[in-house]
Amino acid sequence: MAPENAARRNVKLPMSWFRQILVLSIMYVIVVNKILRGFVYISLQWIVGWFGPKKPIKEFPPVRSTFLKMPATTLAQLIRTRQITSTELVELYIDRIVDVNPLVNAIVQTAFAKALDEANRVDELISSENFDDDPRYSAEKVPFLGVPITCKEIIFVKGLSATAGLKGRIGHVCKEDAEVVKSMRAAGAIIIGLTNTSELAMWWESHNPVYGFTCNPYDLRCIVGGSSGGEAASVASACSVMGIGSDIGGSIRMPAFFNGVFGHKPSPFLVPNKGQFPGVTQQSDMYLGLGPICRYADDLEPMLKCMAFKDGPIDFNQKLNYDMSKIKFISVEDDGWSQFDGWSVFTSPIDRELKLAQRRVVNFLESSCGAKVERKEIMLLRYSLPIWMAIINNNGDPKFSQFCSSNKDNTDVSVYDLPMKNMFLELLKRLVGKSDHCTYVIITGLMERIPMAKASLDQLLAMAKELREYIHQLLEGDTVLIYPSHPMTAPRHHMPCFTCFNFAYTGIWNIMGVPVTQVPLGLDKNGLPLGVQIIGGVNQDRLTIAVARELEAAFGGWVDPTEKYKMYKYEPIRGMSISPRLNNSASQTNFADMADNSPVDR
Repeated sequence: MAPENAARRNVKLPMSWFRQILVLSIMYVIVVNKILRGFVYISLQWIVGWFGPKKPIKEFPPVRSTFLKMPATTLAQLIRTRQITSTELVELYIDRIVDVNPLVNAIVQTAFAKALDEANRVDELISSENFDDDPRYSAEKVPFLGVPITCKEIIFVKGLSATAGLKGRIGHVCKEDAEVVKSMRAAGAIIIGLTNTSELAMWWESHNPVYGFTCNPYDLRCIVGGSSGGEAASVASACSVMGIGSDIGGSIRMPAFFNGVFGHKPSPFLVPNKGQFPGVTQQSDMYLGLGPICRYADDLEPMLKCMAFKDGPIDFNQKLNYDMSKIKFISVEDDGWSQFDGWSVFTSPIDRELKLAQRRVVNFLESSCGAKVERKEIMLLRYSLPIWMAIINNNGDPKFSQFCSSNKDNTDVSVYDLPMKNMFLELLKRLVGKSDHCTYVIITGLMERIPMAKASLDQLLAMAKELREYIHQLLEGDTVLIYPSHPMTAPRHHMPCFTCFNFAYTGIWNIMGVPVTQVPLGLDKNGLPLGVQIIGGVNQDRLTIAVARELEAAFGGWVDPTEKYKMYKYEPIRGMSISPRLNNSASQTNFADMADNSPVDR
């Protein structure tokens, strides 16, 4: 190349008038877009505020015992060494539930009498002469001996209901435990209650026609997420120390994020999914995962070990000591739309405080752990939502409207053989307040009737394959991806109707088939939990949990909501009820009566 041409190449010519106008127009649209989106969101928050709690209460019930602020593994050790009895611990948690649950409505079925009976048997076993020398009851074999836990209502627990929020299933009683419940019982845990969920576990706000709304313990006006929202709220409120959730689109991680606790979506086929409604199929088994929701990171791996297949792909007995400085970290701050300033047509842009929280994690790993963190953008993540929908809605599972036809009299019938409920009729009934289903269930049932064009489906399936191969290659070895748990902190009740696709930040990782741990990172300026997802390669569950433990030590983990927040009294108005069937013993315990009859010594 001639010197003059080289020189000319480095000269920055002024923009043409056309380019200047184009750039200014784009900048103008970006600014107006941000202002309009912010104005619309604030307006919607104000509007839906009329349907939620308004008046502040004097005090959210404080945690009255230090035993309620201890990890499950610590509690089990204290029971084993006779520093507290299992009965005393169960009574403490019953007392806590009586105090708090009328506010948050997290626990919708209780098993107090049976739990106390099981606790008494544990105490008798521990007081026996040969207990300490009996290998059958070692800490390795029964790590949660005498510790009370909770379980998501859709998971089968013998003697209790699994309605999944369907009115037609009221009165249904499970004949046997789910596989994970059997495993947790074998580990010594005691089921004390079942927690609320969204109807059919297919929405990210936990409310349904059977049990009503669950409220966030950090701000009762806000949602707890879904569909394992009741479980996360129960753990965050100190009504239980840990519990069992399920996740097919973020149903463990979103609630754990909104409630400031830990949640783990395991690798595919690590934990048995049998024993829940809606039931798992061969097609959805790849994407659905039952996993732990814990207040403390130290409980994640022991609980996951108990829940997992005994001959599964991970050897939990192998001693692993991860050196954070030798782990490869990759930080992705958004879903690939950053260069368009959050212009995704599907999802909201990442809140500034969440980005700063993720950057604090990166700074900690670099400065305190000596790790190297690569900042990266993964452009295919911008298609997270359509990829998730293409996979989930076209995998041969029963139709959503068939699940809606389930009732207590046809629980033994395959869902494939159930008739499809007429969702157009349900929509009309909903308009006059006569439908037994929530609006989001009806809309979902209507949307599944709209077929996706084959060309679009094929393109999305190809994109899913390409992205999955890329992610698996990216996360080979001891590599961890840091990614937002959600684009915003816990919104007000009803707000998911206006930001319904934001679950894509969690849902895409179900499709990728990788383990993910949600980690709490303190509170934002409004006193709502912050958090981040830690993502590893297939069967690298122990790696993501190890990172979660490191971040808990650095950022504090769970924050007691009674110490930090100005709470608001929940006053149901204009048709929104925390618990529409509170006084019906078939669906939920009457906590006012329970307070009078509880064996807890007050």
